[in-house]
Amino acid sequence: MRTSVVGFGLVALAVGCTAPAAAQGLFTDARRIGMGGVSVGRSGSVSRFNAAYRAVPARSGLEGQPKVTIPIPLGLIQFFHDHPISHLGDDPTFNPDSTGFNPVEILNLALNLPLFYEVKKAPTPTNDVTIGIGENFFQVNLGQSAMLVPLDEFGLGFSSRPLDPGISIKGVRVSVMGWLHTEAGFQLGDTLLGFLHDSVPAEHNAPYEVQTDGIVEGGFAPTIGYAGRVWGDTARGIYLGGAVHYYLGAGYATVNGLGGFTTTSAPFFGGATPVTLDGRGFSQYSKPGHKLGHGVGGDVGAVWVSGPLELGVGVNDIGATITWPDTRQDSVFYHDSLYSRTFQPSVETKTKLPVSYVANLAYTIGTTTLAADLVNNGRGTTLHLGGEKRLGLVALRGGVSRDQRKRLELGWGGGVRLGGVSLDLGFWTHSNSLSNERAITMATSLSIY
Repeated sequence: MRTSVVGFGLVALAVGCTAPAAAQGLFTDARRIGMGGVSVGRSGSVSRFNAAYRAVPARSGLEGQPKVTIPIPLGLIQFFHDHPISHLGDDPTFNPDSTGFNPVEILNLALNLPLFYEVKKAPTPTNDVTIGIGENFFQVNLGQSAMLVPLDEFGLGFSSRPLDPGISIKGVRVSVMGWLHTEAGFQLGDTLLGFLHDSVPAEHNAPYEVQTDGIVEGGFAPTIGYAGRVWGDTARGIYLGGAVHYYLGAGYATVNGLGGFTTTSAPFFGGATPVTLDGRGFSQYSKPGHKLGHGVGGDVGAVWVSGPLELGVGVNDIGATITWPDTRQDSVFYHDSLYSRTFQPSVETKTKLPVSYVANLAYTIGTTTLAADLVNNGRGTTLHLGGEKRLGLVALRGGVSRDQRKRLELGWGGGVRLGGVSLDLGFWTHSNSLSNERAITMATSLSIY
């Protein structure tokens, strides 16, 4: 009983608190980190979300973008010093049978991959779980972890394009783009919320449930697009870009359901089963190998360059509705074991990709660069503001961002450039952890110009 209930609570913490943190992104460029995560020039989210940037010439000189950026993974050295590879199987951190095992610490590690060095780690709630048990009484107190129980509905998701190989001729580009869309949402029921967050004693014959929903879909899309300058010259001009995608869906699955457990009548521990696990839901899926999904959508983008000023706006996946001609629908339920019942063996269904966008502004004058971007990748908006001041071969940087937890994060750092090589150092605060306190990470990278 203790293992199942506490484990269920930790799962609830993981899903709920991963939601706001997961979309922070993993930056590998110490220059960008030192500027608060802002995209500068043709890097990061700017080129990903704005089709017009394919035609905008890159800036040259010290303010130009590197050809290659290589992260220096000092965090991995730190991690494997603390957790030697030869002893991972016996490491208390990863061994559920050890008194040093802490699932929250593992989840923090997954949310904040140890690529870079953690100057200040987010505090990990200790295993101070207390349990009160009587013949007719059951109560769990999660201690410090109780503050991490999500009080409202939480969700996580993203829309990405992991691959986009193609060829370009005079501004016209033909490619085959890979696409992926995932979302998950969850909300605790009132009785379970009180049990985990407020340590309310368990009630008799009461449901303790979680409402969940999720989708994962992916495929590829033959694409034709154009990007070019429609007015002006390289010093002052307007660039437009667009693309039309014919989405082919390789497979997808969605689920909506309600699951948890129901307590027994009094006394709690008078029988062999104090609780009954229960779940019910509705699933839809089209497996890879079935008929491909299909749909049409597009991207548009515009960039205005006027001397030191650069302004861009890009929108992706406009009108992207995928029709799945061969979808199986099942009702799913759990009681003692998992069962499913076919509702429709083959039916046509539709899904819709979220519209994503970026708006960016950059101003470079002399040895100073200021930049800002606003990004929404389908599940919430992030804002980045940053700047760089170059003093000869040395660069000083700083920035600020507003993450999807609506928290203010800071970045600062610098770099030294010798010829075509730059060594960069960046610090940033972040909330990518199951904690209400920020951590500080130091990033290092080597850029080749």
